[in-house]
Amino acid sequence: MNFSPNSFFRFGIRQKILLMLTLVLLTTLSISSWFSLQEEKQRVMKQIDSRGSDISRFVSKSLTYSIVGYDYHTIDLLLKEITLSDEIGYAKVIDRKGKTMSQAGTLVLDSNRMKTFHQDIILDNDKLGVLILGLNTDTAMQHIDSQKYKSIQRELFITFIIAIAEFIALSFIIIRPVSIISDTLSRSKTSDDVHFIPVSTDDEFGQLAQQFNELNSQLSKANHELQNRVDFADQQLRQSIKELKAQKAELKEINEKFQLLSITDSLTGLFNRRYFEEHLDEEINLTQRHGDTVSLIILDIDHFKNINDTYGHTHGDEALIAVAEVLKNRVRKTDIVCRIGGEEFAILCKRADNQTTTELADNLRKSVQELVIPFDDYKVSVTISAGIATLTKNNFQSHAENLYRFADLALYFSKENGRNAVTHYDDIKVKQKVS
Repeated sequence: MNFSPNSFFRFGIRQKILLMLTLVLLTTLSISSWFSLQEEKQRVMKQIDSRGSDISRFVSKSLTYSIVGYDYHTIDLLLKEITLSDEIGYAKVIDRKGKTMSQAGTLVLDSNRMKTFHQDIILDNDKLGVLILGLNTDTAMQHIDSQKYKSIQRELFITFIIAIAEFIALSFIIIRPVSIISDTLSRSKTSDDVHFIPVSTDDEFGQLAQQFNELNSQLSKANHELQNRVDFADQQLRQSIKELKAQKAELKEINEKFQLLSITDSLTGLFNRRYFEEHLDEEINLTQRHGDTVSLIILDIDHFKNINDTYGHTHGDEALIAVAEVLKNRVRKTDIVCRIGGEEFAILCKRADNQTTTELADNLRKSVQELVIPFDDYKVSVTISAGIATLTKNNFQSHAENLYRFADLALYFSKENGRNAVTHYDDIKVKQKVS
């Protein structure tokens, strides 16, 4: 309905009051709804921020060992798994150099649809990379929009009811229901629960009270449903956390296996040269610090090249495995047996002096000499030569840096003097003095 500029003044007092009340009511309800919607939006965004931060921290911890081990496959699986949920729409892992290791989902730049979180991935105060998670906010924004439209509808409905009631009665009969409604709303405002309006008349105030009570019931029902959803989501999160913990344990086991493989010779199952060099330095340091005695045996298979040339490298590998088994089963529990290259082996003997190590090496030589290795239709015997050097507190200054070289010189002496022999470096020095 359109009005001319002067038509407003032709209204009666009742129409003017009704119009003023309508305008005031609309303005008041609009401002109240706006503030309520803003508070709801802030509350929802705080929940999203808190949840996003918690999920980002947990996922970043779960990724730590995968990033250390450059396990791209496991990182891909984890990111794809978490982006399958409706809550997380995008995940990305960037290493410390800024290179993308893996990503899943779709990044939406619209802040009303997706909220992104950046979480540093740290291990022992060392930043390994950055995790970027995108949480979908469509549901929350839709909820807020729905509240906005409901608020507008509610405002129009309430305004319409009051406008009709104003035409019917601007008299004393409206004071009582207005007072009842006011008192009920005041009690609801100062308490945690919303009270039902005890007005059951058939007029507009009764209708207003009924609508309010129905809305209150709907809100209570909606709150109950929302709580059920929150409980269900919490249950799902706990299940996800349980699964992630299981994956973390599995990744830890895999990392331990990888670590063992990195120090193990794949052919013989003995420790490799890398492990040998690390522990040789450790034992030398212990000798200096505590005065312990440590001996090193270097040995290899005599004429091993002839075995490869005559029977083939496959049988040569069988000979290496057979000799390795003898060494592993005949040494002491504290000794460390390593294959350091080709047919050459090293045995690090802790707290073993000259005599003890020489007896051990000679027993190993005899055990290998008695060994019979079947090569198809042939039975082959092999021998070994060994060189020994011993590091003690008394000879530390002259032997520490040359322990391996002295043992190797003793091995060379055994080779030059007929093979199938054991020589200690100290015996070479004695023989040189005698000669």
